[in-house]
Parts: sequence; structure tokens; C-alpha cells
Amino acid sequence: MWNYRRVGAIELASCAGNALPDLRLHFHETAQFCLVQSGKRRAETRYGIVEVTAGEWLYLPAGLPHRFIDGATAEGRCLNIYTPLDLGACPRCLPVESIWPLMQSLALSGSSLAGSERSGTQSTGPGNGPLPIQALARAAGVSREHFSRTFVQQHGLPPHRHRIMCRLNGARQAIAWGHSLADVAARFDFADQSHLGRLFRQTFGTTPGAYRKGCC
Repeated sequence: MWNYRRVGAIELASCAGNALPDLRLHFHETAQFCLVQSGKRRAETRYGIVEVTAGEWLYLPAGLPHRFIDGATAEGRCLNIYTPLDLGACPRCLPVESIWPLMQSLALSGSSLAGSERSGTQSTGPGNGPLPIQALARAAGVSREHFSRTFVQQHGLPPHRHRIMCRLNGARQAIAWGHSLADVAARFDFADQSHLGRLFRQTFGTTPGAYRKGCC
């Protein structure tokens, strides 16, 4: 399971072992930097598979769907850092010395992520939620199937999964800001806390309660 904590203006997640969690295709609202400390990591993205070895950073831009496809038998240790840095739209490997000083500076900063508190408290419930996918397709003058295919080509995820990820990212921010899990589940239109917890763990590799304990 991933262990999360917040340090200054960055969020950290660490994991080690010979069977790193097999997470669903997902994206983050901020950039992700994965420092491989031992072993290697392989990330599947719309740009293909990117492999990073010990002593390198893997940069994944905000909003890019990805999943790691590491072998379960390979011992590995890695550290993920989530921070609002923009190094371009494509994933890439970077040497440690090129990023580490900046990460240390952000860790010492007391500033919070821009807009996190506001977006983390917004509701996405039925009263002000997005239009049904069928309605969006109709407005675009295409079939639902054509709309979904085009959406996947442009965003890397089907419309329904993309909406779930937006809700999960919003819930993650709200939890980090100290909102109760019951309130977060209701605000972001999950059926209940169990529903939120199940999707949260499948996507982020930890439970909402453990994430809150580490980041609040």
C-alpha cells in the first residue's frame, strides 16, 4: 500500500516491495514525479511505455492518464512527489540532480497548492453536476459512440472514467484539507463512504482514512 504525507508545498507517496499495488488507469490534477530508488518502473501512457531505472525521475504531467505495469517479482522502492510544476505535456525521464534541488525548495516552502482548498470543497452532486454523456454527444451532433471514441483519443480515458477521476481528485483534495469522509463522499456524489473508499484504493493505492492521516 502507498504511504502518503505532505511536506511544505508538496505531497509525497512512498512504496517498497516485490509487489507494488496494481492501480487502475488514472491521472492527477498536479504533475507527478516518480523517483526510483531501487529496481525500475514502467509506466503505460498514451505516448507509449516509459521505463525509468534507479536514480532517475519519471515526470508525468498533470492530467495525463497512466498506470504502472511493473513485474510483481521485481523488488523495487520508489517515491512519488505531486507538485504543480509544468515541464511540458509529454512524460519523460530526468536525472536526479536536475530536479532534486527544486523539490527540496518546495518541501521547505510553507505555501499550499494554488486553488486546492477551493477546488477541494466544491460539490459535484446531482444538483449541479455535468450533463449526461448522451446530451453532450447530441449537442455535438454525433452519436454517443462517436463522442466516446473521440474523447478517448483526446483525453486517454472514456468519458465516464474521466468524470470519476475528476471526482476522485476532488475528493482527495478535500480529504487533505481535513473534511470528513462522509461529507466528502456526499459532496462528490459517491453512494457512500464504502463506495468512495473502494474506488480511492483502486486508484491511489491507499484508503481515504490512511491518506487523511498522512496528509492532514
